[in-house]
Amino acid sequence: MTLDRLDGNGGELVHAGSTFQVRAGFTYRGRQALGQARISVTLSEGLSFTTEYSNCEYGTAAHRPEIRTVHTALCLIDMRVGPGESVDLAPIALRAGESALREHVEVADATSTAWSGAKWQDRHRGRGKELTLVKRTGGEPPDARTTEGAASGRVDVHVHNAWDLRVRGAAVKGRKGETVTADLALDFHGADVEAQRSAENDDPFARVEVWLPEGVTVVSAPKDCWRSTKKPTPYLCDYGLRTNGFDVPVLRDGFHKAFPFKLRIDDPGKLTRGRIRVDAPAARLRDDADPRNSTASISVEAVGGSGGSDRTAWGAAAGAGALALTGLLTVALVRARRRTR
Repeated sequence: MTLDRLDGNGGELVHAGSTFQVRAGFTYRGRQALGQARISVTLSEGLSFTTEYSNCEYGTAAHRPEIRTVHTALCLIDMRVGPGESVDLAPIALRAGESALREHVEVADATSTAWSGAKWQDRHRGRGKELTLVKRTGGEPPDARTTEGAASGRVDVHVHNAWDLRVRGAAVKGRKGETVTADLALDFHGADVEAQRSAENDDPFARVEVWLPEGVTVVSAPKDCWRSTKKPTPYLCDYGLRTNGFDVPVLRDGFHKAFPFKLRIDDPGKLTRGRIRVDAPAARLRDDADPRNSTASISVEAVGGSGGSDRTAWGAAAGAGALALTGLLTVALVRARRRTR
């Protein structure tokens, strides 16, 4: 069978936590009647089935925590479909989860699809009534999107949801010549966002740009940070989520990446204020829920003298004071002796 109708009734934008329906239809191009149809419905991770059917088997693809997974239903529907006949699948009710953002639904004629060869979690048969097909009558609904007669099709689901990329700066103190650590970081909260935009891992959703204060020398930088080609030269830092070309890594709620820079204070007189910021095209960051926390300051304050010089200076001052006091006492004693003669 070829898929010739696929549409969602959630409108152009679905809200997180809301439910909507997907409709699909097929036309049979074979020469002999079918006695059974095999249909698969696959959802991206942020969507879920609100109803399970007894003639469908469900499962979730095994995945690493940073990789998005899919939910699949494989359904066997007993129904005679003759050559040239068109049938429509009963509307499938779905829910957009709290972490949903850019989602999709795929519907296919799964005649050649089987569970074997794939790793699935929570594989089980549905409960409740059976999913059905009905013979198509009348014309297509005005909002139905026809396909090109392929065996499968996909409808994208855009979910209205929020996310936030936040950077953390640092304020450190130390003496001249000492090495201090600026504990910088990137945090992510909210709906899932794809971490990589290409299979070559050369287009991450965002990077972090670090401008360190003048007057310091970088003793060591984090492994995921490197010198930019800009002049003057900041550091660019990556969050380290990469794809192998098939899986899609995501920034998930609660993601944290630390960027500890070890800095030596060389010239207290030249110390300036640095900054850390989220580095990405403006169009990509326009949906950031709080752009104010996408930039933070980095400050290094020099205190005392170099090394133990502050202690030495204090000792020198105390010694000078003691000598001055001794001199005054000596002068006073000599004057007193002269008066008594």
